[in-house]
Amino acid sequence: MHPDTPTITLKAREPWAAGAVWCARALLIALLFALPAPSRGAITYVSSSAAVVSSGSVTITAPAGLATGDALIAFVAENTNALPIVTAVPAGWTLVLEKNDGSSIGVAVYSRIATSADVAGTTTYTWTIQGSGHSDGLMLDFRGVLSTVPVVTSAATVNGTSANYSAPSITPGISNTELVVLFAADNGNGGINVPTGMTSAFFDGTKAGPNGLVIGAFTEALTASTATGTLQSTANNSAANIGISFALQSAAGATPDHFAISDAGTAVNCQASPVTITAHSASHTAVSTTATIAVSTSTAHGDWSLAAGGGSFAPGAANSGTATYTYVTADGGAVILSLKDTYAETVTINVAAGSVTQTSGSAIGSEQPSLTFVASGFRITNGSNVGVTIATQIAAKSSTQSLALQAVRTDTNTGACTAVFASDATVNVSLAYQCNNPTSCVAGQTLGITNNSITTNIASNANGSVSTYTTVPLKFSTANAEAPFSFSYSDVGQVALYARYVIPLGSGSGSGNIMTGSSQFVVQPYNFSLTNIKCTTYGAGACSTALAAPGNDPGATTAAGAAFIQAGQPFATTVTAKNFAGAVTPNYGQEIAPPGVTLSANLVLPVGGNAATLNNASAFGSFSAGVATGTTFNWPEVGIITLTPGVASYLGSGAVTGTVSGNVGRFIPNAFAAGLNTPVFGTGCAAGGFSYLGQPLTYTVPPVLTVTALSAAGSTARNYTGAFLKLANSTLTGRTYTPTPVSPALDSSGLPSTAADPAITDLGSGQATLTFSAGAGLLFTRGAAVAPFSANIALSINVIDSDGVAAPNPVSFGSATGISFSTSAMQYYGRLALRDAVGSELLDLPMALTTQYYLSTNQGFTTNTNDSCTAAPSIALSNYRLNLTTGKTCVRDSGSPGASGAGCAVAAPLAIAYKATASSGNFNLVFAAPGSGFNGAMTATGTAPAWLQYVWNAAGGINSNPAGIAAFGVFSGQTSRVYQREVY
Repeated sequence: MHPDTPTITLKAREPWAAGAVWCARALLIALLFALPAPSRGAITYVSSSAAVVSSGSVTITAPAGLATGDALIAFVAENTNALPIVTAVPAGWTLVLEKNDGSSIGVAVYSRIATSADVAGTTTYTWTIQGSGHSDGLMLDFRGVLSTVPVVTSAATVNGTSANYSAPSITPGISNTELVVLFAADNGNGGINVPTGMTSAFFDGTKAGPNGLVIGAFTEALTASTATGTLQSTANNSAANIGISFALQSAAGATPDHFAISDAGTAVNCQASPVTITAHSASHTAVSTTATIAVSTSTAHGDWSLAAGGGSFAPGAANSGTATYTYVTADGGAVILSLKDTYAETVTINVAAGSVTQTSGSAIGSEQPSLTFVASGFRITNGSNVGVTIATQIAAKSSTQSLALQAVRTDTNTGACTAVFASDATVNVSLAYQCNNPTSCVAGQTLGITNNSITTNIASNANGSVSTYTTVPLKFSTANAEAPFSFSYSDVGQVALYARYVIPLGSGSGSGNIMTGSSQFVVQPYNFSLTNIKCTTYGAGACSTALAAPGNDPGATTAAGAAFIQAGQPFATTVTAKNFAGAVTPNYGQEIAPPGVTLSANLVLPVGGNAATLNNASAFGSFSAGVATGTTFNWPEVGIITLTPGVASYLGSGAVTGTVSGNVGRFIPNAFAAGLNTPVFGTGCAAGGFSYLGQPLTYTVPPVLTVTALSAAGSTARNYTGAFLKLANSTLTGRTYTPTPVSPALDSSGLPSTAADPAITDLGSGQATLTFSAGAGLLFTRGAAVAPFSANIALSINVIDSDGVAAPNPVSFGSATGISFSTSAMQYYGRLALRDAVGSELLDLPMALTTQYYLSTNQGFTTNTNDSCTAAPSIALSNYRLNLTTGKTCVRDSGSPGASGAGCAVAAPLAIAYKATASSGNFNLVFAAPGSGFNGAMTATGTAPAWLQYVWNAAGGINSNPAGIAAFGVFSGQTSRVYQREVY
């Protein structure tokens, strides 16, 4: 945290005050409700902690007051163009989401359930980040959060520059969650105002204005399961910002809307009958809860026992019809109790947890069935005189459970069940089935009963009443007069099997007395299959451009396979519920609360890559005749996956997992984000602050373009690496260096070939760098002399890969003011000048050799006194005349040959020696005196670099090396000369 950062200190409520408040509330609840209240374990915000930031990392200490089982939330943010920001995560932390705006700010949120090791001492956690921008972080501690799935939903929004920071609306879908909103903005000054209705949990700013960062965290307890609406912090410093919303799920589970009851409909007094009580949401789906329920019967008769459930059960007084049960999370909101009632009567079962009952909220009549107990009737046994319930069945698959139908009566002496029919008797029994959920049966679907090797399809009935039966001759073949049977139902749903027998008179005619029985069970689909996987909006830029209409999944098997769709873009598929015979189960999806189908993504390639979760995984539309289509599925990664359709629990009977699809993909990035460093050209003469026109310009800091593969939502597609990285030099286009103004032009012949430049490096985790080289150098062409100017050179390129995925092109370095230079961007049109010299053959002869640059048309060239960088040119001597011959003179240098290449054998004193490097533009060229008798002249030529050559011979019209005549003892002209000017 920045030392000048303002801090907010949050003080927890005193323990005694919290206890007093809770006691008062408990007393009030006890007075208001005679029945136990539902458990509504609230989530408590405990404390927060700030980050310690160093170069390349963010370290956060666990907040004070941390306890085992607490949920920790970490938020890391950075003001940088090196995105995504996090490159390494501490062990044990799970990514909730990450987001960046592609240019200047990135954030990431992580969760962790605290262990005893976290609590044992001062624990720190370090995130490794890239980039060198201002970064910050925070950690929040919450108590009472469900450890298995702490975050129930989350979302993020990238906002443009604004004084209002917005976080997106989310829909928790369950009640009693904790809303957490996080903001990060790339302006380190000021604060973040509290969104309406929320409480501030943390704030920190790094200072440094628009180069800095400010972060904040806010909380609010939610009771409703509906959408939160957009959360907004207003009147802040204007800045680009990211808002995050997520909801934490209570460990106590949700408060149910009502309880749904399911029973057999008919039971005999001699045997307990199962009753399933399920906590339901308003949409009639099971919800996990820890509520305590009070169960009773309308007649105040009966005894309850626990058949299946992990919670705490307590029976009431004998034959009172009462009991209590406390759910545990593992129950998934459902418990099976057994009721034995020795009275022949119809009872209504009542369930209450405070104000939540079987009739509260959105409860419907079919969730409140009565249960009729009779002295004699039919029951289901295991074929060995033991009553059982019919287990969950598979559509169109013959039951494998040992089942038998037995007619029983209650022994008036013992209360035990006694067989009615004689062993081995064949009796005509009326059989039927009823569709309870869905509430109607589909025509053409069958339920076949097989007894004594004969299969009979029995009559179907809609929910409400059973009026249509099929007479079936059943052989009660066991010693206990049971009729063994198996059955198969071609469709799905919650179904009840009914048996009816009209008790005859002694004459054989009907007595009018009827013996009945029923048993309810669930039939699951055998399978789900997926077909017609394709792009949702072919031709709208949300599908691979190489894919033919209508955009069907090509099912790639390798990274070289055909591309399918961009990461995060919607695709469609159709799911079909099927029975064991492979036929469609048309009633699937017509349930009171349709369970739908959820897809899960299974990563095929890259091996070991990011196995991202499929988004909108349950987004199938309504089912019709067992078939549904979804059009908004998306996978936010690169690679190849398979899809598995399934339902977590079909009508409370357990999971159904469908057939894994063939390969889906290849998924490619939706776009690229481009992050740019700040490249630097080396100034030709750094000490002098100039470069000569035509002097090769090379980089001291080469341009590095960091390419990040993105999904449609802006998250990093981390699998864009290895064989799935499709950036290559052959796919990049338009590498261009552009000077402003356009003249003088740039000569790019010294640049490396585009086949090798830029150099592409795969960084892994969805990123690659493009590093540019100037090769032998970029240079300005030298035409006619021009006045000094400041160079403005931009480099641009089109970043595109072989799948057509592109950045916002062209991506440009120095697009406004040009690429920087190490000391100065000043460019001089220069030349190396060598002037004629005349002197005595008895004295050393100085000859002016200087670097010059052009000022203007009027001022011409002037000595470049800033030049202390140009290496001394070699000097060639030629064209000796008169008495001056080879070897009679040499350059006063450091020795032979020296920097001049024509140095005298004896080293000259430093003060007069030829300079190896220009000094204020001068090289101190001095020729040794040839001596008496060696008068004459010669031509001295300086070997200049290309950028210091000049058109010395206008007639020749080409740049050349400078040359001058050195004359010893030769008459130099009339001494009366008053004025002389050279024209050039």
